[in-house]
Amino acid sequence: MPPACRRRTAKKEPRRSPQPAAALEERIDEIMDRVQQADDNQVERVAALEEYLTLARAHEGETWFDAGAWSEDLADSYLALGRVDDAVRTISDATRSGHAEGAEMLCELAEKLMRSGYQPQARLLWQHARADYPGDVWIYAQAGIGYGDIGDHAGALEWLTTGLELALRTGDPESALEQLRPLRVLPVRARAPVRRDSAASGPGEHR
Repeated sequence: MPPACRRRTAKKEPRRSPQPAAALEERIDEIMDRVQQADDNQVERVAALEEYLTLARAHEGETWFDAGAWSEDLADSYLALGRVDDAVRTISDATRSGHAEGAEMLCELAEKLMRSGYQPQARLLWQHARADYPGDVWIYAQAGIGYGDIGDHAGALEWLTTGLELALRTGDPESALEQLRPLRVLPVRARAPVRRDSAASGPGEHR
C-alpha cells in the first residue's frame, strides 16, 4: 500500500556552494567513492556513511553537505543489518537537527518498521512525529494507514479521526478531507491508496 506522505527526490550528491577547502572536498569525494563502491555491502556502506555524517556534524550549517538524505540512506542500511535502534536514532537525530522534511523522514521510517514487524519502534516514531509536527495532517493519515495495515483498527480510527478533526479545524489548507473521510469509514483493506502529492488531483488520480 503506497504511503500517505509525499515522496521527495533526495539529492544524493553533496552540495558544493560555496566551495569547501580543498582538503575537505577531497575527503568528501573519497567517502562518496566508498559509498558507491560498497554497493550492497551494507557493512562497508554503513562505515562510509557514518564517517560522512560525522563530518557533516562537524561542519554544521555548511551547504555542501546533504545530511538529511544521507541519514535516510544510513537508516536503510542499518535496517538491512537488523540494527533497528540505530536506524531510529539516526532519523530522530536528523529531525532534531532541523531538517525541513523531518516529518516525512519519520513517517517513512515508521512505515518501514511497521511492514518489517517492528511495531513498538514504529509506534514510538509516530508519536515522535505527532509531538514534533502536530499541525501536519498527513502524519495522521499515514499513521492511520500504518495501523490499519497491521490490523489495529482502533488505533487507525483514532489517528484518522484526529487528522480529520485537524483538517476541519484548520480549514483544510492541504485538501486532505476528501481523502481522510473515506479512509476513516471504509474497511481498512478496501480503501484506496493515498499520497500527499495526489491531494490536488482528486481521490482517484495520482501524479
